[in-house]
Amino acid sequence: MTSKILAVLAMLLLSVGSAMAFSPEAQQLIDRAAADCQAFENGEFDQGDAVTEIELRSQFGTVNAELVDESQYACSSAASLFCGTGGCMLNLIVNGEKMSWQSTGWRLIDWGPDRILLIGRDGGWCGGAGAEVCYEALVWSKDGILTVGPGPE
Repeated sequence: MTSKILAVLAMLLLSVGSAMAFSPEAQQLIDRAAADCQAFENGEFDQGDAVTEIELRSQFGTVNAELVDESQYACSSAASLFCGTGGCMLNLIVNGEKMSWQSTGWRLIDWGPDRILLIGRDGGWCGGAGAEVCYEALVWSKDGILTVGPGPE
């Protein structure tokens, strides 16, 4: 009896997880990646934990956004379909607008009342060599993202 209950609970958890809704922009990125994977030797795609809901804030307000981190994607037929030597694409979706950066990772940083998106970048983006470490900070201000870096690609 206990194993049947566990099996039912597992099925419920799977169905809840698969019912998670993303914005149309995030779903479009996932669908495109799945199609690319399938087109490459009929690969099987796994989006993993690619989509994260975040909140950015500053003295000028707060905005909810989605990050689609392509480093979380997997394709059974191609180990490096979504990433290169300079990192993977990190997509930020705010109010239906998509911005993208080549990224080696990301982290949210709370600095006083501000919540900043810190993106790891290839050193070339900061005037160095590709193997050097570089970071770009993004903050929400009024109705857009501010950064001192070169901006989204």
